[in-house]
Amino acid sequence: MLPRTPFLQLVAPRFPLALKRLREQTWRIDPTPLPVAATAATRAHRPIRDASKLKYRAVKKTPYHWGELFDQCFFRIDLRGRPTAGKFLLWRDRGEATVYRDQTPLFGVDPGHVFQPLPPRATTLTVESICCRSGIWVTGETQGIAPEGSRFDGAYLAQRDDGAYHLSLDLEVLLDHAFALIRRDTHAPSPEHPGGYRAGFDTAHPQAKRILAELDPVADRLDAGDLTGARRLCGKLMKSLAGQGDPTVTNVMTGHAHLDLVWLWPENCGEFKATHSFANALSLMDRYPEFVFGYSQPMSYEALDRRTPKIIPAIKSRVKEGRWEHAGATYVESDTQLPCGENLLRAFELGQADLVDRFGQPSNVLWIPDVFGYSACVPQLMAGFGTDYFYTTKQHWSRSTPFPYSSFRWRGRDGTEVLSHVSFYYYNQEGTPTDHRRAADFHRQAGVHDEALVPIGYGDGGGGPNAEMIERARRTADLAGLPRSRWGRIDEFFDRMADRRDDLPVHTGEIYMEGHRGVQTTHGNLKAAFRAAERGLQTHEAAHALLGRGPIDRGPWKRLVYAQFHDHIPGSSIQRVYDEGVPELESIASDATAAAASALSRKNAAASWFNPLPLPVRVTTKRGVVELPPLSVTPRDTKPTPAEIAADEKSIRGPRLQARFNKSGEVTRLIVDGHAVALREPIAQLWTYHDVPMLHEAWDLDRHVLSNGRRVATPADAQAFGDNTSIAGVAFRRSLGDAGEVTVRYTLEADAPVLRIDLELDWQAAGRLLKLVCPTDYRGAHARYGAPFGSAPRPQLPGGLAADAAFEVPGSRWAAVADDTEADGLMLVTRDKYGFGSHDGTLHLSVVRSAKVTPANRGATVDTLDAAPDADFSDLGRHRVRLALGRYTADAPRKEQPAALADTLFTEPIKVDAKPTDALLPTMGDTPASLVPAWVKPTGDGCLLRFHETLGRRGRLRLDAAPGTSIAPATLPGEPTADAKPRLILDVTPYQLLTVRVYRKKS
Repeated sequence: MLPRTPFLQLVAPRFPLALKRLREQTWRIDPTPLPVAATAATRAHRPIRDASKLKYRAVKKTPYHWGELFDQCFFRIDLRGRPTAGKFLLWRDRGEATVYRDQTPLFGVDPGHVFQPLPPRATTLTVESICCRSGIWVTGETQGIAPEGSRFDGAYLAQRDDGAYHLSLDLEVLLDHAFALIRRDTHAPSPEHPGGYRAGFDTAHPQAKRILAELDPVADRLDAGDLTGARRLCGKLMKSLAGQGDPTVTNVMTGHAHLDLVWLWPENCGEFKATHSFANALSLMDRYPEFVFGYSQPMSYEALDRRTPKIIPAIKSRVKEGRWEHAGATYVESDTQLPCGENLLRAFELGQADLVDRFGQPSNVLWIPDVFGYSACVPQLMAGFGTDYFYTTKQHWSRSTPFPYSSFRWRGRDGTEVLSHVSFYYYNQEGTPTDHRRAADFHRQAGVHDEALVPIGYGDGGGGPNAEMIERARRTADLAGLPRSRWGRIDEFFDRMADRRDDLPVHTGEIYMEGHRGVQTTHGNLKAAFRAAERGLQTHEAAHALLGRGPIDRGPWKRLVYAQFHDHIPGSSIQRVYDEGVPELESIASDATAAAASALSRKNAAASWFNPLPLPVRVTTKRGVVELPPLSVTPRDTKPTPAEIAADEKSIRGPRLQARFNKSGEVTRLIVDGHAVALREPIAQLWTYHDVPMLHEAWDLDRHVLSNGRRVATPADAQAFGDNTSIAGVAFRRSLGDAGEVTVRYTLEADAPVLRIDLELDWQAAGRLLKLVCPTDYRGAHARYGAPFGSAPRPQLPGGLAADAAFEVPGSRWAAVADDTEADGLMLVTRDKYGFGSHDGTLHLSVVRSAKVTPANRGATVDTLDAAPDADFSDLGRHRVRLALGRYTADAPRKEQPAALADTLFTEPIKVDAKPTDALLPTMGDTPASLVPAWVKPTGDGCLLRFHETLGRRGRLRLDAAPGTSIAPATLPGEPTADAKPRLILDVTPYQLLTVRVYRKKS
């Protein structure tokens, strides 16, 4: 009766319902459930080889509830007598599952992978399930497991109507394309929504108008049940748009399954998810010859070796074919700010070694999309381990100043450059037209480099790509109005990018992310255990080096590097991760220290101290100070250097440092070597804050939090202590109100130039932050913060959005504010704290924050990660926080540089009964004091000695070999680059990382 409406805004809302009905027609499910039997659920996960040995009982009634959160259960499906060719499995369980035939994984089942194709002539299948559901990126999916456990509702055979399936994908792609163009051109938020006023599409892209107009009769056919007619009309439209893609930017797609080894699940579930995701990728490769897949973490392959070894040959076959790409140079996707430099280096060393052993070649790509900032030493480490290309997405999560580049050269502060690419926002793309248009639009270097990299697949724990994503890719590859797209390898994408290297912009220094600032502090006990494990392995390796033994076992190193994972050490995982992880890290530390002592100790040897550091360390006894040479065993009866020191309830006075205190236990005056530190107010103030982030508790520390603080300046009970000869101090005990109480213990050791501070804290304030605040008159343009293998200068004066966004920043155990010359300032050195900030001369340290622990079992989406009202809070209870304050000057002697003090103040020499020795390390001649020896690594024939330049200075390093040794410059892995000699003279450039190989002469 009426002609078609010319007002397309009235047409648009009919399509979502039509598409929904079409999808409902796609699957026909046989209502007869398949026979299924199940084992008992267990907390400990078992390898698939054990599944055949277990006892199974028939599941006679559904719903069948099984297990507790994160438990594992095996099921057996009986398919005998049922044709499976062309059929799909529908596994109705709230948990996630991997389906096996003869211990070989076939595919995974999860919210993003529901119907999976069965092999022909299948008779019996084994299903490994975990009581965990984490399809976090799947539209409309909520997470969580019921209190009764996972709910199993049966297994069924399903038949796919291929006509309805392919029509639904055609229609979905065309509609998403049209609606994306409308939203882009008219700013209409939801043109397809059926309710309320709908603005016209008058100014929308002509292509969007054409698509909607030509799909209107397709919807008519669907309403009439004419599927064949709808397919014919829709296919005609799709064909007319094909072959006309925009060649300006080509989107290179890579199959992707960014896997959180831990996060909303513990480690054993992360291992399960590796098999689960890899099985899906291999299954898709069998069906889609164009599909390629990349993965980044060698540690997952080791999990497969233990749990599902029969998948390894299939992966190796696809690697040889070039369709499976390993794109991760590090053992895990590491946080790059919290590990010390050597620990971060070992992530490269272990990762590349595993890849060479397993696949015959290392990775040329560092793929870490989901890390909360990137240290400036990373390009230097990449280059040292043969890695030229870097990829991330996370920088687009910065909340204040947008990162200006997508393709660029990342230059470390030492001058090393690597080619880098940043995809826009997410690392979980579904291959929709919206995804492709967004990738091209946000490719900031499109005028120079005409390719953008687009990861396709559900990451974090969602199982990777699915068939629908690859089907979309076929439809969008060359579609009018969209950028052209194709599947491709990551390394080849960067190889082509390298042809335009000279035309790409340069970003120098760290890549600071303006977000997730709380991860520097969350779970302080974890970070203390992590740092203790670093010290323990350093001590163990130093003992082996001194004794001429080979490298220590790699097992503890692998476990420590695993803890670098970017949702482990930042404290953003569930509590079970830390219930398991903290004791393990503490064990690594204690076992390594004990192993070092055992290796050094000899019967009837002298009672001695072992200094594991390549720096001198001071030991204060009742009779004075003994300075232990680098990497040495020194008798404990060595005559000390006497010193006089005194303390009372108001002050401490030593030969080099004097400090005065007020009644609250704050420092009102600090004099070092006759220079008064320029204090604006008392320093070492304690402030509490209501720490209520706008979004994610464990991750975020927001700007508004630091404006709502309260200084705790109540009078304290003071008590002097010490012998007033070699060590003395004063302790102030005071209340923190409803937050708990603290004893602040100031200690001065003999003629030391730093004031030690121990905070013995009983913290009882949920959702609060405690800071140590030091207001000074040092208003240089930048404050300096410790960083792995160096330091990072960052703005600290008021002056715009970027400066204000640096209100809380990572610091690798030390920070300093100073005048612009860095000739005078204040430094704050810590044992195991990493969250700092400075503003207008005020230096502050985050001591502890009791954020909500990320909840494990939640009925929430990705946008409400902290929705559990009964969540636990991190770090309530007792803490011991060890710090030191001192005068900062860039010209201080090497042993008084903050990077050196961060090691020497808190790495205790261990007591051993051993033969005195120190003849291994070379002596250092004239060179910048900021060049600090950082680590000694045993090699069997000697050791590697690592140096890092920490303040951006130039100079020349002269090394004279110890008697019985020779020395040679070396690569980061330790290969010599010249012949060994008794003397080395090396030029030192700013922020350079140097490795020297020390050889023992054969007797």
